[in-house]
Amino acid sequence: MCAIYRTKFNREVSHPNYVNMTILQYLQHPDLLKASSVITSSGNDVRGVYLILESSLFYPQGGGQPADQGKICVGKDVYNVFDVRNVDGEVRHYIDKDYFNRTQNRSVEIHVDEYRRDINTRYHSAGHLIAAIAENLSSEIVAMKGHQFPGEAYVEFSGVLADAENFMMQMKKVLNDKLNSNSPVVIKNLDAEQAEIIEKGLLYKVPKNENLRVCCIEGFTPTPCGGTHVKNLREIGPINIIKCKSKKGKTKIFYNLSKDKQTNTIN
Repeated sequence: MCAIYRTKFNREVSHPNYVNMTILQYLQHPDLLKASSVITSSGNDVRGVYLILESSLFYPQGGGQPADQGKICVGKDVYNVFDVRNVDGEVRHYIDKDYFNRTQNRSVEIHVDEYRRDINTRYHSAGHLIAAIAENLSSEIVAMKGHQFPGEAYVEFSGVLADAENFMMQMKKVLNDKLNSNSPVVIKNLDAEQAEIIEKGLLYKVPKNENLRVCCIEGFTPTPCGGTHVKNLREIGPINIIKCKSKKGKTKIFYNLSKDKQTNTIN
């Protein structure tokens, strides 16, 4: 599903703490939105002008989760970051104008857009929860893919449901109960031996001899994930299950989230 469930994006599930020497600070400090860093290089590709930093708080798009946005301040110059990608092992921060000062090792201040990080995080955790509940409710489907983009989010499963209407009634009830349970969501790093146990329930191989980063929702099996998550299920807020399509060997559950996180009511 993303770097989360049983996914074709399995290359992302281990998420080391750095990529080509860019320290991925969001893995250890997901709540930190401002920090200092250093430009190590810059360049230009089909997406535009980009900066590579010594360390970064920005989440690069991948595993079904959109990239963070924000800004990078180089002295008095402010560069808006509109996209972040992991390209050939480089974390590239795409900016809205040319970086004329090509000097490397310049100190910068980075600022991650708080609203975008929050909504992406909530959508990501919601996708995990929907996948976990669905697999618990029915042995007919297995989560395969997650697309957690606001406004177009869905979870895709292999297999079809014999009674989709009844399934969705059960899904909404369990979702509502879980969202109001205040159950914790914890990110852990598993060693190779622990990862091997998790791998037995997956449809893909996990990296060997590396720590495996997993998302643990209380009451469900941990799943490999490199994204950002809420600390408890209530933080997701209300979930609206829009529709369920189950045909031709696949099932898709479409959903969106309310901007209001106070009252967890499933629609």
